[in-house]
Amino acid sequence: MAGSKEFLPTISSLVALGEFAQTAPLDEQTATAARSTEIQQQQAEAEWQAAIAALSHLLTQQLPPQSRATSTQGVLLSGPFPVLENTDLMAQLSSWTFIPQTLEQLALTFTQLMPAEYPASKEQLSDRLLPLIEDDPLAAERFCLVLTQSFSLILVLGKDANGEIHFQFSFTPRIVESVWQQLRSRVHLVRPQQLERLEPLVETFAPREPDYRLVSHFSRLLLTQLPRSQPPQRADAAEAAPAVQYAYHEPTDGTDTELLKAMAHEIRTPLTTIRTFTRSLLKRKDLQANVKHRLQQIDRECTRQIDRFNLIFHAVELEATNRPRSPLTAISLSQIFQDAIPQWQHAAQRRNLSLDVELPSQLPSVASDPALLRQVLTGLVELFTHSIPANSHIQMQVMLAGHQLKLQFQSQLASPANACIPPPLQALGNLLMFQPETGGVSLNLKATKNLFHALGAKLIVRDRSAQEATWTVFLPLETTVDPSAYRIV
Repeated sequence: MAGSKEFLPTISSLVALGEFAQTAPLDEQTATAARSTEIQQQQAEAEWQAAIAALSHLLTQQLPPQSRATSTQGVLLSGPFPVLENTDLMAQLSSWTFIPQTLEQLALTFTQLMPAEYPASKEQLSDRLLPLIEDDPLAAERFCLVLTQSFSLILVLGKDANGEIHFQFSFTPRIVESVWQQLRSRVHLVRPQQLERLEPLVETFAPREPDYRLVSHFSRLLLTQLPRSQPPQRADAAEAAPAVQYAYHEPTDGTDTELLKAMAHEIRTPLTTIRTFTRSLLKRKDLQANVKHRLQQIDRECTRQIDRFNLIFHAVELEATNRPRSPLTAISLSQIFQDAIPQWQHAAQRRNLSLDVELPSQLPSVASDPALLRQVLTGLVELFTHSIPANSHIQMQVMLAGHQLKLQFQSQLASPANACIPPPLQALGNLLMFQPETGGVSLNLKATKNLFHALGAKLIVRDRSAQEATWTVFLPLETTVDPSAYRIV
């Protein structure tokens, strides 16, 4: 198989075969070529991250709610790691991940979790994980191929023929089909039996011409996620956004932010891989109860830490680029609260705190970014619990405040006479705080406020004393909501 990789081109080269328009004129290309490799990589990375965020928003808007979905709503092929974080979206898509061959060995460590009477083969452990052959150039690229009933899209971050890294995307069915054929050839080389499951799905969601309004909408979403109004480095001529000059701005505190970005990426990557293997195992029907419980614990802890470092990454991006507000959509807080409140209460218990929540029977919709809002609220709870004495009681209340929804966290020490005031939080750079007593790390108050601002929300902090504190979040109501229609006391 050593020679097999010779006929396997990169996805970047396939996408570049389409009719692409450079977003900058020729003299700008010359200036771009003079930039340092590091800055060029940072620019391409920003474009990739913006495109993934835009794709998540687009899928949220295009796919039916999970509660109404009765079957698979599309196919997602990515590599070398999963790209979407929204679990509701992932549940609606048949997701497959092409991983470097070396990472496949990680799956073998999970055999230790399995009872001896349930031997697990590589194929069983790597369900929907597709290893690439050794030295496959695809392992050096990041890509995402999405097929749904309403559109097909390929995103890729990789090097061109000159060895320069670029981000590209295309909705063109011909390009998408050529990418799928190359991915299919990889599957045929290493896991031909998986084609029996994968090919019927691809046929169901075969590449199709998208509505031009959808392409324009994706471009707008992508632009809002970029540090400045910058179209991708290469865009399909039929779907290119207006050519706007892009100016990259170095972070004001480069060492701090760049170190945090690198740490967030390096920690998220193995955690995401471990979680993928774990969820693959959880699909098995022959798991014993204690094994399933352990795997669920691993999944929850990986998710908690991935969310933590996603939040740090968002805060770093905001600090480094002054990115404008995230695209906001109408969401119900009911699902977010249902999933998050048990986690918040568990986190409080670990610090000898109690947390009670008063929710009304009916909650209005708010305008926000669903995935980011949940992470920011969880980060706020972590910072709040780090800041108050042990044995405190936290009361969370939700109420209307004009055209905003008010989330209020109040703490009160149960026994003031026996108060044990925790040592003050210590600053770690410009974005993080460290709790010496517990070793906990969280975003600082300024970074947390900036994240809420990016969501169109506001955080107000009032610490009456070392023993009592009130932190209040104001979330904007979705514009079609009539506050008078809700009775929230």
